[in-house]
Amino acid sequence: MTFVDELYEHYKNVLTADDEDVDILVATLLNEFTKEDMLDVLTELNSRELLQLTGMYLSNELKKRIAIDRANEMKGDGDPEFYH
Repeated sequence: MTFVDELYEHYKNVLTADDEDVDILVATLLNEFTKEDMLDVLTELNSRELLQLTGMYLSNELKKRIAIDRANEMKGDGDPEFYH
C-alpha cells in the first residue's frame, strides 16, 4: 500500500470533496515532514508517477516565472519603452 493509499484510508471519513480540506491536510503533513520523509514518499512512486510529479512541478514553476515577468512588464519595471 502506498503512502497516498494509507493517507486516504486514514482520512477518508473526514475529507469532503472540498479542495481546501485536501490542501490543508497536505500542508499540515508537509510542515511536519523532514527531507528524509519526503524522499521516502518519492521512492514509493513508480516511474510514471515520478514523471508526472516532476512534470507538474516544472510546469507550475515555469508558469509562475512567466507570470512574474509579465507582471513586471506591465508595471514597467524601469523599462524605458513603457514611458511615453
